[in-house]
Amino acid sequence: MAEINGQPITLGELIRPLIESRGLALLINIAQLDLEKQDARKANMTVTPDDLKAEKALTLEKMFPDQNDRDKASALEQFLAAKNVSQTEYDTAIEMTAYLRKAATISLKGKITDDMVEKQFGIEYGETAKCRMIMLSNMQEVREAQDRLKKGEDFAAVAVAMSRDMRTRELGGELPPFSLQTLGYPEQFRQLAFSLQPGQVSDALSLDKNWYLIKLEQKFPPKAVKFQNVKESLRNSMYDRYAEVVIKGLRENYARQALALLKIHDSALAKQLDAVKARNEGAIRGNERDKLAEQWRREREAATQPASQPASQPASEPSGPPAPAASVPATPATAATATQPATR
Repeated sequence: MAEINGQPITLGELIRPLIESRGLALLINIAQLDLEKQDARKANMTVTPDDLKAEKALTLEKMFPDQNDRDKASALEQFLAAKNVSQTEYDTAIEMTAYLRKAATISLKGKITDDMVEKQFGIEYGETAKCRMIMLSNMQEVREAQDRLKKGEDFAAVAVAMSRDMRTRELGGELPPFSLQTLGYPEQFRQLAFSLQPGQVSDALSLDKNWYLIKLEQKFPPKAVKFQNVKESLRNSMYDRYAEVVIKGLRENYARQALALLKIHDSALAKQLDAVKARNEGAIRGNERDKLAEQWRREREAATQPASQPASQPASEPSGPPAPAASVPATPATAATATQPATR
């Protein structure tokens, strides 16, 4: 295929190092794409050139939202060069996501009901509350926190000192504003928060073996927007968010299938695949051990606490609804991550 000073360089000399260094990552992506295409044929689903074009445009918009089309193309070139990803690898990732998006669109057809859209309207445009919370493990901690508050200590300072919620403790227990319809917060938590007056601290609320003190900071009135005026835009945004969730699940499922079903005849790649499977299995076993150890810890704590006190349990805190991550195609830099979407 080439020569240097009259000495030939064969195709095999080039291909073998490429296979050993990057072959498995690309092979897994190709295998996953083949699985997607097989299922698409079974479902009589077709991904057209227009679908691929739309997926490329959507990906660029998510990766570089503040740039015009010409600058986006240039930014993509720089991004791929920095990640050492070829245009072919990028196009493969785009095609994979296009098949997943088409499957997600079909599965979600007609699933976003008017009732769901109306609830979302309440979340985005209804009355909202800004609160702080302190999550505690037992009534002894609750009494200590309440005593500190009665003595005039600032709620945020007590949250920093005592709250078991790792995500909000350093923020003084501050939560993102939420409405009565916001998902991710238990119903009792929302109702109690909205029953308070600004500046008021709630009584202790018991949820899932934890205890909560809630302080209402401020209430914001509903926004002056008519439901009919934003109904379809809300429905479209809900489809987009749900589609990202479905795509993520499908991607992970196909990634597992690809690893399980792929049969490699090349010895070097077969060893790499075995190593990837072993790492994945080790990670799963490690997670199972961690869960079992946590369960044992909780049972030991429950056994040593007075009967009148709830068992201690860490972090089952309420949280706001997660914002959907902006997915971009996988960049097959390593076999372990080749089938996962990158995020900005």
